[in-house]
Amino acid sequence: MRVTGLVPARFLTLTSHLVLLVTLLMAREENVLACLPLEYTQVEYNRRDAEFLGGLVGGIALAALELIGFITGGSMFASLPSIISIACHSGASVSLAYLVLDAWDCRLYWWVFALTSVLPALLEVGVIVNVFMLKKNV
Repeated sequence: MRVTGLVPARFLTLTSHLVLLVTLLMAREENVLACLPLEYTQVEYNRRDAEFLGGLVGGIALAALELIGFITGGSMFASLPSIISIACHSGASVSLAYLVLDAWDCRLYWWVFALTSVLPALLEVGVIVNVFMLKKNV
């Protein structure tokens, strides 16, 4: 069964997720401040900022890995991984947009990261291994 429209939808949601991650990277101060109590020290701020920065860089790296796998064609036409990727990146785009606009507690980002960046990246790695190393059609 061939589902049409998955390729552009997947590309757009993945790109949207990546753009929002870069936007959060450049404007992370409000979210870091939302993690801290009213009275905080510079050490606490630096620790939360480094933690949030690491999560954002990890999310960008996983999204870039998936985008490279997609653009090389390894997983472009795999239906089930594409549907899961579209669902995850759509959810990530919506939740990260709220994270940018409402300045959520930065610890909530880790839930978004685990559910919407790690899962599709693991599927992408599995598809890449199947297609390029094991020479299987997905």
